[in-house]
Amino acid sequence: MNSNFFFNGFFVTGTDTNIGKTIVSAVLVNKLNANYWKPIQCGKDEKKLTDSQKIKNLLNLESHKIYPETYVLNNPLSPNIAAKKENVNIDLEKLKKQKIEQNKFTIVEGAGGLLVPINEKYLMIDMIKYFKLPVILVAKTELGTINHTLLSLEVLANRSQQIKGIIFVGKNHQDTIQTIKYFSKEILSCEVKVLGVINLVNKINKNNIIEFGNLIKI
Repeated sequence: MNSNFFFNGFFVTGTDTNIGKTIVSAVLVNKLNANYWKPIQCGKDEKKLTDSQKIKNLLNLESHKIYPETYVLNNPLSPNIAAKKENVNIDLEKLKKQKIEQNKFTIVEGAGGLLVPINEKYLMIDMIKYFKLPVILVAKTELGTINHTLLSLEVLANRSQQIKGIIFVGKNHQDTIQTIKYFSKEILSCEVKVLGVINLVNKINKNNIIEFGNLIKI
């Protein structure tokens, strides 16, 4: 599994599904004036929109700033299961067919968490390594996040994956965040960077996205 991708950007992944990856991706696209790509889409939201469509609408982006998904699957399931239901084979080599602007920063968003299978051979972490991009990990701040976040950091460390930092979604529980930072030193041999904490609102609009961007330090 050799990658010939050569473009700048970040890979946005999460400690779980429905953690806020798409909103964080929108924030980063807007803040960094970046392009966006979701290689694998599983299911749509209640308005029948893909994540690419949501970001395009939310930010009022021109179409050329959103790269088309390589795979769009109907069921909101793990990619390997969703693909099997539709007799689709997810092939990482097919990702190379997407032409990426070399001089344009790109935010790549994953599907689910790090150990979600994408086919019978590879996990999401394998796709992340395929892109050779620094990872931004999205984590919640509520109960359970210490375990999920430290496990995710350990997976990234074990695969020698470069980590840009963590963006927390939820209330600013500093005791929780400082605990994660403290124990990350043992896992990563250095303290993980906290890039920001954003507390999502019920209805997201572009003004919210701009405000969230001001809370994130890249």
